[in-house]
Amino acid sequence: MKRFFFSLLFPVFLLAGCNIFDNPNGDTPPDVDWYPVSVFITVQDKNGRDLLDPSLTDGYVHGTTLKYKGETFGVRSILTSASSVPTKAYLARMQGLRLSQGPLSMSPTEQRNCYYLVFGEIDGALDLDEDLVITWNDGTEDVIHYHCANHKVEKQADGNWFIDCERSWQLNKQSSTNPFQLVK
Repeated sequence: MKRFFFSLLFPVFLLAGCNIFDNPNGDTPPDVDWYPVSVFITVQDKNGRDLLDPSLTDGYVHGTTLKYKGETFGVRSILTSASSVPTKAYLARMQGLRLSQGPLSMSPTEQRNCYYLVFGEIDGALDLDEDLVITWNDGTEDVIHYHCANHKVEKQADGNWFIDCERSWQLNKQSSTNPFQLVK
């Protein structure tokens, strides 16, 4: 009876090593984990003084808010560098508006050690057309517009996969890049 039972299970074990859902032609698109988006903002005066320095009495940290999707976020002081880039897929975690200090890449060739605001994380897989309205403690406002759409995963003629989406930024209705460098 044991021999009969194992002879019935043998084909099951044999098939367990094979994936009948494998796609030998590679026509199945890869799973894409669209990376979460964070917004980085620096603020200086015309003389280059860092206005996000919390020790300044006339700085821009205390009382500043950011409004996103109807929710208002105040500045939380977390004076450490932004966390390192994760190497594994993870879900976006909304952490609000945070004050951070440390090196910030302003461009591929320029890095600055400064105070900066970080807002996010925004789910990178969502199609969005949203305004982030910053109300500074002096009553002035700046509007960052974030556009993300047309997430594409397409197979090219050479057999490779093309993975892309349209992302663009505006600061006060002018094309811009992230991180945002404001002069007050």
